[in-house]
Amino acid sequence: MYHSLTAQLPASWLSTRVGADSAEIDRLRRSGELFATRPDGSNEWLYSAWQFGPGGRVPDAVRRAVRLAVDKGLGEEGLLRVLRRRVGLTGNERMVDLLFEGDGRTVISAINAAA
Repeated sequence: MYHSLTAQLPASWLSTRVGADSAEIDRLRRSGELFATRPDGSNEWLYSAWQFGPGGRVPDAVRRAVRLAVDKGLGEEGLLRVLRRRVGLTGNERMVDLLFEGDGRTVISAINAAA
């Protein structure tokens, strides 16, 4: 599975193109469960695409990972360093893939170790 770790998307695009609930996206950002940036002079938040699964859904494992990274002071860049890591010695799966497979325990352990 491939998750873009660099693309940033506005909530309006996520809502229109993938059916994400823009009110829920905003709530998750305010509660520290999604990373977002607002460019200077803009009134719209940009959300890192890696946080969203099919249909614009934000898996619980992503929410937990973001919240923990914030709590541990890693921020998005620190979390992305963890998410880019390969899982195991062989294969192409990365930590970010685990978040979308429903089991974020390995990622949570890696975040704690990185903090």
